[in-house]
Amino acid sequence: MSPSLICKLAVGALAIPSAVLAIPAPATFDRRVPGETASIDTRATPIKILIGNDDGWAEANVRQLYADAQQAGNDVVLSAGAKNGSGLGSLNIDYGKVSGAEYGSVPDGSPQAGFNQTDPRLNYFNGTPVAAIENGFQELTKKFWGGAKPDIVLSGPNVGSNLGAVTLISGTVGVATYAVGQGVPAIAFSGGDKTTRPWTALQPGDISHLYSQLAMTITNQVTSSTPFLPKGVSLNVNFPATSANCSSASDFKYVFTTIYPLVPRIGCAASVNGAATSISTPAEADVVTSGACLVSISAMSSSKFDVDTATQTTVFNKLQPILSCADVKDHI
Repeated sequence: MSPSLICKLAVGALAIPSAVLAIPAPATFDRRVPGETASIDTRATPIKILIGNDDGWAEANVRQLYADAQQAGNDVVLSAGAKNGSGLGSLNIDYGKVSGAEYGSVPDGSPQAGFNQTDPRLNYFNGTPVAAIENGFQELTKKFWGGAKPDIVLSGPNVGSNLGAVTLISGTVGVATYAVGQGVPAIAFSGGDKTTRPWTALQPGDISHLYSQLAMTITNQVTSSTPFLPKGVSLNVNFPATSANCSSASDFKYVFTTIYPLVPRIGCAASVNGAATSISTPAEADVVTSGACLVSISAMSSSKFDVDTATQTTVFNKLQPILSCADVKDHI
């Protein structure tokens, strides 16, 4: 891929206005997934969550996150592409009428935008991942929230990791940075397991359930107090591939990281062999590929790079109740 194309993907140089048609999509989906165990949030005002991704609206991972976020008591709307848009970064392009929707979820010739017959909060848009989330901001917020912006945008979980420079061309990350550009905090989630599956393949306790549980733990911590994140900041979160030792949510620990290895970074205080020590923040790729059950969480600027150390500290303090420190030294 040429450097010029990477630049276009990263900054979203192309933007084509969309004409949205709110016509039901023929596909059906029961959002109540068998075996779901998410707790109910009793907060007086539900959080408005807009969900997108780059794997498409019919992908198992995003449907599971949608279901779990709803069952936790949030006010959730999904707006994602009719087809897979992986690797399209921040490109903002509308494709027009549907052709070749993933998993046959929308018939060819269907309108550019539509929703599920049994759940109108499940929406497709035939365009790039950023075009789909833009549709959410421009059209679905009017339909469901009276024009109010979402409180937070969740993107993914992506099928496959988005680490280091890959963030520049990731549609999952592109969705998150688009949201930040609209003044809304966002989290991009990605998982190391690379098997794509339709929502019809969801099973209780499967990988989509696991990644969704991990994602909701982070989301709940971020939204536990306001502001959710500093202005202009999103999170790039990567889950490792599962294994025999990393198969349930309780197996995993969360580590604060940087996107790139050679950047200014903060440290965390830990006790190692009874002695107090400071462990420098590791790079996310080192954490996710360590072979341990470690989830990386990086604070990301709107330009898809690491934030300064002052902002890192603010985000670290927000996430501290769920973060691990000493465990990192044992594995990296």
